[in-house]
Amino acid sequence: MIDIDPAHIILVTGAHGFIGSHVARRLAEDGYNVRTSDIIPYPLHDHPPVGEVHIGNLCDPAFCARVVRGVSTVLHFAATMGGMGTIHSGNDFVIYRENHAMSLNLLEACKATGIKRFLYASSACESGSTDVSLAEGDVWTTPPRPQHLYGTEKLSTELVLLEHSSPTFHVHIARFHNVFGPQGSWCGGREKVPAAFLRKAIAAKFLPSPSTFEIWGEGSQRRSFLFIDDAVDAILRLLFSDCTDPVNIGSDRAVTVQQLATMALEAVSLDPSRVDFSYVGDRPLGVGSRNSNNTFVTARLGWRPTRTLEEGLRTTGTWIEEEIKRVTSPMVEKERLEYLRGLQQSNVVDLASDAITFAVLLPITSRVCALWRDCARTAYADGCDYYVLMGDDVLLQDDNWMSSFHHKFSELANAEHAPHGVGCVAFTDVSFPGMPTFPVIHRTHMDIFRGEVIPECFTNQDGDPFLFQLYRRWGCSTMVPSRISNVVGGSGDARYDKVHAAGWTFKPLDDASDRVEDWLRDRAPDARRKLALDIVIPCYRVNMLYLDAFLALEPSPTCSVMFVIIVDDPHSPRTGDLQQKYGQRADVRIRVHPANLGASAARNRGLRESAAEWVHFLDDDVSPAPDLLLEAEKAIRARPDAAGFVGNAYFPVAASVFTTAVHLAGVTYFWDIADKIAADVPWGVTANLIARRSDDGDAGFFNPQFPKTGGGEDIDFCRKKRAASLAREGSAFAPAPAVRVTHPWWNDGRRSYWRFYMWSKGDGGLVRLYPEHTYQDLAPNAAESLLACLVLLSLGCAAAPFDAFIAFALTRISLLAAVSIMLAQISHDVLRHTVLHPERVRDMDTTATGARWVAAMWGRVVGLLERGEWNLLMRRFDWFCGVFGDGPRREETTNNVVRLAIAAGLFAVLTNLVL
Repeated sequence: MIDIDPAHIILVTGAHGFIGSHVARRLAEDGYNVRTSDIIPYPLHDHPPVGEVHIGNLCDPAFCARVVRGVSTVLHFAATMGGMGTIHSGNDFVIYRENHAMSLNLLEACKATGIKRFLYASSACESGSTDVSLAEGDVWTTPPRPQHLYGTEKLSTELVLLEHSSPTFHVHIARFHNVFGPQGSWCGGREKVPAAFLRKAIAAKFLPSPSTFEIWGEGSQRRSFLFIDDAVDAILRLLFSDCTDPVNIGSDRAVTVQQLATMALEAVSLDPSRVDFSYVGDRPLGVGSRNSNNTFVTARLGWRPTRTLEEGLRTTGTWIEEEIKRVTSPMVEKERLEYLRGLQQSNVVDLASDAITFAVLLPITSRVCALWRDCARTAYADGCDYYVLMGDDVLLQDDNWMSSFHHKFSELANAEHAPHGVGCVAFTDVSFPGMPTFPVIHRTHMDIFRGEVIPECFTNQDGDPFLFQLYRRWGCSTMVPSRISNVVGGSGDARYDKVHAAGWTFKPLDDASDRVEDWLRDRAPDARRKLALDIVIPCYRVNMLYLDAFLALEPSPTCSVMFVIIVDDPHSPRTGDLQQKYGQRADVRIRVHPANLGASAARNRGLRESAAEWVHFLDDDVSPAPDLLLEAEKAIRARPDAAGFVGNAYFPVAASVFTTAVHLAGVTYFWDIADKIAADVPWGVTANLIARRSDDGDAGFFNPQFPKTGGGEDIDFCRKKRAASLAREGSAFAPAPAVRVTHPWWNDGRRSYWRFYMWSKGDGGLVRLYPEHTYQDLAPNAAESLLACLVLLSLGCAAAPFDAFIAFALTRISLLAAVSIMLAQISHDVLRHTVLHPERVRDMDTTATGARWVAAMWGRVVGLLERGEWNLLMRRFDWFCGVFGDGPRREETTNNVVRLAIAAGLFAVLTNLVL
């Protein structure tokens, strides 16, 4: 017995296959340090991977060298193999070439790195002998007659390994005889005969009437079959032994194929009389008779099988039956019966025709998209399976990328109930994180679009994101870890003038989406189109606390969401943290402005980056409700004709005089307007606003005339989008009260008026843009009255050098008027909030009461002074845009008249007091 230090690494190749997966699990359970490798990324039949997983192709010497690094022992189970449906003479050359390349590459890597122990999975197919009991030495007939090139390769590799065997490189050779059991292939042509017979028996059991049971040949062939648990026991005994001679690992009990068929029927509790045996003579049959002679293995390893064939068939049959039930459970009855009838036949695998062909499209001039189209047409005519839209200046940084893409397409098909090939899978471009710069599509895409890879409207830009965004609408777009580096390009300047396809995210993308939807309608009705929603976040602060909350939001399975973060501070020290943490996510796009351009410019950049049907604008300092995306989708699906949706942005408790004053000033009224208006919301703040992303020209973007810090741009945007929607016979903005965020108090609640001043400057521009929503007010508001006082004071100062009496009189009048106006504002606010309309502030979330409440009203006056609407003299903008008729206008004009009257009375009183 040889000890292997549990701390040493044991490599198991082919560890996601049948025997390899069982051995890897057993070693891990026994406490050994296991590394596994396979060409497929996950074990078959949903079993979790074991140990440290390496995905790659052993036909690549570089991968072999990497995967054996630091390993002490190698168990080599990887091979192109299967039952007689696979290892027949038609596949000889493919099998020999692939299996021998894997074994030689792995052996060379092992010798170069000093591997101590190597176990090789050989086969009884090394012998074409028809002896009933095959001993190890029977391989060496004169000349040897292996079964096809599959057996020849096994024998050849044995000779190569034995040639290299030495006291420092122990070679163990296990010749397997028909191992079967759970987690093995049971359909598709790669399965062994026990699994094939059990599958046919179970299908016959589930079908309503007697059926035919297919047998290849006359049924007289004799074989022995070994259950997987016994095989694993034998493998581990051989591994921990000093035996370097080839040993049989099989059963010495031979049965005919006919007997095996009857046993399979009985194992699944089906009376053999219920089926009619059908004997097919034009299929691969193998040798006439063969079973394992176990004299040597019993003597050397003390091993013999412990499970009978009947026990193994019952256990395996139970597992296959559960697999069939799992596959058929979502099927309708007609589909289920058709599937079960298909299981009653076995397939012959043609490895040459089943080979997967990748066409790498490499345009070399600036006509990138045109050349992609030309190359794709040629590759399509040649029957290629995958089409890689690549540039001539890229560096591939990972091997085995083709296998990764193929399996990713399989995962997408299974997850989204779509046919294999519906989708787009892109490399991870390390020079342009988050951008699907070099996509891979399948022949299915070419079938859908009749041989055209991308529309004619693309010249040298945008063809790659077009494909990604197209299949994103079915949840079938993703990126793989395989990395690529764009040497000249990426997010920087190209070698040629970029020619963008104008408007491709609208009609070209919509037309292509409709075509895919039409193609899928009859072929895959369960492949449902998703709602495409992009979250656009203009980001100046790059506060990871808020961004982490955004990027942790989860959409429903019926919604495809991407996060577009526009960093508007190119010097932010936290941009690197954001890129490092989220830059590789396929659903996150991070772009950095070259200068601080303002929130509107950042939102416009986000709109240009977006290709979704809807855009959800969020401020970078709001805290979203956990169900934000779910509620957004509900709102959109309930009113798909809307121009957009206005969500609610709530504020924390107003715990200070200043924050209470902000509430009383009406600044926050529209932030939770979705609770107050049931339909046709006039506008919403961009802290939480959803808009349809439609081709509305300039009306689809924010107007750059408004201040960078905001003010009026949200009203202007909503009114333009509303008008465009109504012109398309859509509807206006709808309230979405359940779409909730919490907005912090500006400046942490500390007294600050600059933001409101800038907002008022921006809001003033609305009067010129929307005259239909403005009205004349004969009574001046506070700002206009104070402006008049200022003018009067300026006249007094100007008159001082000429007439002191007039100067004094004008100055006194202006100051008394200003004091009267401010006292009138306070008095009127006290009257409104405590007597006339107390219900409007009853539910205000504030802790300021009593004397602090009255003091807070002074803050409103100061706020009005700071945001003095100097350019709106005697004209007002109706913030409700006519939704409530003339009510708001009448109330505002009445308030101004009342304030003016109060101010006049106060002025008279003060004048009398002064005089």
